[in-house]
Formats: sequence, structure tokens, C-alpha cells
Amino acid sequence: MPESGSSAGFALYVQDGKLVYHFNWFDENRYVITSNEPLPAGRSTVRFEFAYDCGEGKGGGRTHFVNGEKVGEGRIEKTVPGRFGIDTFGVGVDTGSPVSNSYKPPFAFNGQIEKLEVELR
Repeated sequence: MPESGSSAGFALYVQDGKLVYHFNWFDENRYVITSNEPLPAGRSTVRFEFAYDCGEGKGGGRTHFVNGEKVGEGRIEKTVPGRFGIDTFGVGVDTGSPVSNSYKPPFAFNGQIEKLEVELR
């Protein structure tokens, strides 16, 4: 699930069986949070939470869950205080420039995504 690309953006993807979140802050700072264990075989519910510090460009804590169990956490020290750029928001495939240097587009997810929900608070 990439939003934007190589200049700045984020991607949530599965690599080597593990859930990976990569946040690219203009190539100056990169934050990578990887699950501490592989995803289980079969259907899973993946959730991530970002506890924003509040304020323009501030950071926050990030926690990953698989089937309700915490599988990874980390901190992002700063965020982009506006729009990322002209790349698109993709689900299941990265059709623009890559957020992470650890994969090459289109890096399509070979499983099935049944539903995506985004909740902003």
C-alpha cells in the first residue's frame, strides 16, 4: 500500500513473509518497522496505529498488529506537513516510484486483499 514515492511517502507491504512499514522523509530520513515474526499462513487481519504527537510535521509512535496481536512497533521522528507529491495511493501494487529501495515496482502483492479501512481520528 504505497502513498507517493521516492521523494517522500510511506508503504506498508509484505516482504520475506513479514509485515514492513517504510516511511521516507525526502530521502533524508527513513523509518522502517518490520514485524517480529512472519505472517501466519491463511487469512489475516492486519492493523496499524499511529499515535501522532500533534503539530505540523511532528512524529509519533507506530504499532503493528496481526490478528489482534502486537507484532512490531517503532517511532517516526517527523512527518511531512502536507501533501507528499504527485505519485498515487496504491493498494496491492506500487505503480509509481518506489517509497523503499528494498523492492522494485510494481511489487504486486500475490495474496488477496478483501477489505481496506482507513480511520482518521
